[in-house]
This record gives sequence, structure tokens and C-alpha cells, in this order.
Amino acid sequence: MPGVARKLAIAVAPNEDGLGTSAWAVRIVKELLRKDGDGVGRIQVVVASKRLAEFHADKYPAAPVEVLRLEGISDPIRLVKTVGGVDVEATLETAVVMYGGSRRAYREALNAQRVLERADVVVDLGVPQLVRAVWEENRRRQARGQRPIAAVTVLDHRWSRTLSEMAEREGLLREDVQRALALMREDEALTPEVLLLPEPVTPTGYQAHWREVAVRRLPGVLGGPRWAQQWAGRDSRRTLRRLLGIEDELPVLHVSGGGTSVWDTVLAGLLDDYAARPPRYHVAVFSPAEARRRGVSLQWRRQAGREVQCGRLPSAPRVIFLGGLAGETHHVLFAGLDLVLSRAGGGTVNDAIAFRVPLVLVEEARHCQVEQIRQACLRMGICRTAELRELGAGARKLVEGPGGDLLALEQERRAMEQVPNHAEAWLADYLLKRAQQGG
Repeated sequence: MPGVARKLAIAVAPNEDGLGTSAWAVRIVKELLRKDGDGVGRIQVVVASKRLAEFHADKYPAAPVEVLRLEGISDPIRLVKTVGGVDVEATLETAVVMYGGSRRAYREALNAQRVLERADVVVDLGVPQLVRAVWEENRRRQARGQRPIAAVTVLDHRWSRTLSEMAEREGLLREDVQRALALMREDEALTPEVLLLPEPVTPTGYQAHWREVAVRRLPGVLGGPRWAQQWAGRDSRRTLRRLLGIEDELPVLHVSGGGTSVWDTVLAGLLDDYAARPPRYHVAVFSPAEARRRGVSLQWRRQAGREVQCGRLPSAPRVIFLGGLAGETHHVLFAGLDLVLSRAGGGTVNDAIAFRVPLVLVEEARHCQVEQIRQACLRMGICRTAELRELGAGARKLVEGPGGDLLALEQERRAMEQVPNHAEAWLADYLLKRAQQGG
């Protein structure tokens, strides 16, 4: 941007529920890094858990990005998962009932590490504790005549609404839960602006949940082919397949429970079937628990200077278990995929649309938000769906044609092309413009 006189300090904070929003944070930070000449100085990725600190640790150049773990945050907002779905009661006891204490701990940790004191821009991806802290900091700045922090919430739902719906459906909307949800809702409403991902990642009804604040939609999903090409080279599909040890032209099915425990052990029947009857396609599985259970050792494979951690199932050589990627998320792997079998988590659906990879989406019991995404995908014609009980022995019929070949779902792929990708470019420009205009 012409006329930029100073470098901006930016904080990006994903929520602690799974890896989906952290993967979105990576897309946002990497795009901001490309704007170095447009005023970007220091970027902090702010997380509360050791797991997310480790996830982000290798995703960026050493400078100017710092991964900062806040100390003393014992109860961040996180859905407690069990095999098959969400443990609503356990989630309410930690993410909701303990919210007041979590909010205080978050503010104290931010103050101790002077995060907001130095920030010009703050992007939260579903962290209402941070929204409250930014609002309080901006009140102090206003009293001193200082430039406010340019803050924005980027998300696919609203925590207070999602958790309230879960509690109500389970008959658990007790008085203490309602009081805590009211606090969370008040904090969420302090954000100056909400940027929601497009349909189906944010189903249409969720926009109405943000009546108190300015809301707009991102002009597309986050990410897409340019990131795969940047990481793996121009022929990214070929490079990524070779990284996984795939030397032929057979298609690849991706099977993933989204990095949660929802599909732990549920995949056993499907994998046993693949061992008994080798597939006529490759299967890339993200299930750390199942890999451990089957004694699969994940090793780093290198191709064209890039590394992927993976391991083959000895009894079914075309089944590949996935681990990490050096310097990237699983997002770029979608360039080498042909079909995805997953729950309808916002991150997975976003990535599939970004790379135009058709979806077969399995229900997730007791998770109303994920289920609404699944129904939105079905309405838009970008997926086929199945019940959780179908995932196991006999699940191959969900992804195979009568002859055993992997489904192509060309009609669903074409429907995905109606949703633009690489919206992170628009978002980075928007954030920098907001900051330079004084918040």
C-alpha cells in the first residue's frame, strides 16, 4: 500500500477446538507475510494449549512470526469429544461453566506478556475471552487519545449459540449454564465486526445469530491451489502423490475424522475390509489413534525439498496413514486428493471446496453445528451423506461404484466451483486497510 509509514504488529488467535481454525489461522498469517511491503511487521500467533503451540511451531519462518503460548489457561472453549460425537455434559462443565474464570485467566495472561499493549491488529477465530480483553484495551486507549486496535472476529458460527443449542437439546440448559452463556454472548458482542465464511462452511442461519454487531461474509473459502504450488511446486499434485509414495495414476481417497477422537476405533471395520480386499485406489487416512492401534510407524518422506510424515498399513499397502507436514498443514495435500470421506467439520469442508475435491460426509452425533454444515453441503449439491452407523464394515459402498472403483462425483465437483477460493487475499488487504485507517 502506498504511503504506509510504519510496520504493524498483528496478533492472530485461533480457538482451541480441534485443528480447523488453527489451519485457517495459518492461511491468514501466511497471506499477511506476503504483504510485507504493505506494512506488516511482527505477527504473533496466540494459543493457550501445548498441542496448538506445537502445531504452529514449524508453520512459519522464524521472523517475523512468533508462536506465543499463554500460560495458565486451564479451561479454553473446546468441545469434549468421544467416539461417535460430542460429550455435551463434559463440554458444558469446562467450556461453559468455567468460562468466567477462563476469561479472567486469559486477560491476565495477555497482560503478563503485553500482547495487546503492542498490537495494532487482532484477529480472533472464535476466542470471546480475547474479544473482551481487546475491548477493554481500546477503552484505555480511547481515554489516552491513542489509536485503537483494529479488531475482527473470523469464524463459521457463534460459540454461545452453538453451545446453547447443544445444552438445550440434551436437557442441560441449567441456570449456571445459562449465566455463563450470557457472559460469553456479551463478550462476543463486543467485537467491532464479524467476518463469516461463506455457505456452506457457515450455514445461512448462523448469520442471524450475530444481530448485535456488524456482519459480513468473506468472498470465498480460505486457501486453494496457490498454496499447494508454493509448497510443492508447479506440478503440486504429482509432487504430493510422490511424497505419499504413490507412483501410479490411481485416484486417492482421503479419510479423516478431523483430528478429533470422534472416529477413534470407528474406522476399524473399514480398514479391516481394506486389508481383506485391497482397494483399486489409494486411501490416505488421518487417524493417529488407529495408526497407533495397528502399530503403523510414521516416517518422514522427502520429495523436491518437501517432507510429509506417513506410513503404510502392511496388510493393505495402498492404505497410507498421514502425520504432519514440514512447514504446512494438511490443506495443501488436497491438491493430490480425489474424494474425501469425513465428518462435516468447517475446516475439512473449507479445504475440500478450496481444491474442488468432492465430499462424502458422515453425521456427527450431538454436534448441531457440524450437522447444519452437512445439510448445507447437501442442499448445495457438493456432497453425498451417510449416517455414522454406515462407517465401518460395509462402508466402502459409500465411496465405491459397483465395480469397486472410487466414485468420481463429477457433478459435486462442478458445484464446488461456484464457491470462490483464496479469500485470504481479500482478508489480508481488508485488515491492513482497517489498521491504517485507525481501526
